[in-house]
Amino acid sequence: MPHLQLKQIRQLITVAEKGSIRQAAEALSIAQPALSRSIRSIEESLQVKLMNRGPRGIELTEYGKTLVDYGKIIEANLRFASEEIDELRGSKEGHVNLGVGPFEGFTIAHIAIDRLLDSRPNAQISVIEGDFDELSAKLLVGEIDIMLGPSQLNNTTPGLNTDLLTESRPVLVVRADHPFASLNQVSLKKLSEADWILPPTDARARPRLNNIFIRHGLVPPKGPIEMAPGTAAVALLRRRDLIGMLSRQQISHEIAEGSMKILPVEHDDFVLPMQLTTREFGRLSPACRDMISEIRAVCKEVAGTI
Repeated sequence: MPHLQLKQIRQLITVAEKGSIRQAAEALSIAQPALSRSIRSIEESLQVKLMNRGPRGIELTEYGKTLVDYGKIIEANLRFASEEIDELRGSKEGHVNLGVGPFEGFTIAHIAIDRLLDSRPNAQISVIEGDFDELSAKLLVGEIDIMLGPSQLNNTTPGLNTDLLTESRPVLVVRADHPFASLNQVSLKKLSEADWILPPTDARARPRLNNIFIRHGLVPPKGPIEMAPGTAAVALLRRRDLIGMLSRQQISHEIAEGSMKILPVEHDDFVLPMQLTTREFGRLSPACRDMISEIRAVCKEVAGTI
């Protein structure tokens, strides 16, 4: 059985991240020839080629990608083990890498993070926003620890556990001067024909939105704009006659000041599942477990209001 040193795996990960032996050697503070010899030693031990030199620098082979992915999981588990030991010694620090969907950061995550910092004031929290495909890939290789929000449309992803926490009901919003803003009810037909800021094509909210119109025999809206429902989308909605799908929390200030309106829609079908997703194998750190407890508690408290 090949014997690999943790140091070698970390070196390979650094080469993959830097895309260059030279830059990786500088980051690791070792000589470039020594790093090259270490990589060759791994290849000889495994009897496979891990990387090629391409026009853009180092490119991993499939063997290299596989070893890097497993290496990242090993590093994540070592971090968890170290934090668990620190916890046993009385530390209340810890680090949480949290992946959140475009709606969950405004509805759940910020409250849960605030509460975690009350009990762990020295904890470090990194938040990465994205959609299911992007975040699940990072979760599988240990780049994030927990994923809140995005869900698959069908099936499950091997290696991941998902738990439905609640459902969020994003609202359709327009600026106060939009032609629809004064209507008592807006039909799906009007919505299908209007201009929108739509979720990106690869976002899981997009097919769910499209299916609402398709179920009622209508063509889904075409845009003309696609972007994630963040601050840039809110700013654009305030300037142009567009419809956006956002969480109530995102536009609470604009609603209060009267610059934006929530559309009263004909069908209350705009629902997104909110899920908690973790890796199937391994044990999370104490700080991650506390983060999950806070997320679950917040979801119970705000269910039906988001």
